Amino acid sequence: MKEAEIGQASVVHWSTEAVATEVNDEVVLMNLVRDRCYGLGNTGSDIWRRLREPIQVSQLVAQLQAAYDASPGQIESDVLRTLREFAAEGLIEVAAAGA
Repeated sequence: MKEAEIGQASVVHWSTEAVATEVNDEVVLMNLVRDRCYGLGNTGSDIWRRLREPIQVSQLVAQLQAAYDASPGQIESDVLRTLREFAAEGLIEVAAAGA
């Protein structure tokens, strides 16, 4: 299966393969198909929570820029890296805008 490229226009949301729970205010994810578990830090947990409903990456980045004190370029880079890691592990679904 070819991985979808993730960019500003992509729409992302939780995969049905991912199961999440909160532990000490952080998200712990499990991919039941791959039988893997992932612990997210504060920022990763925040990103994950915002993916409950489909959201365009540009909107996600804008929300996080309003929430965090970091350069816009750094936030965008970190969000894209995190989303690509989630996608590679089958934790999120990615669609092109309008798809």
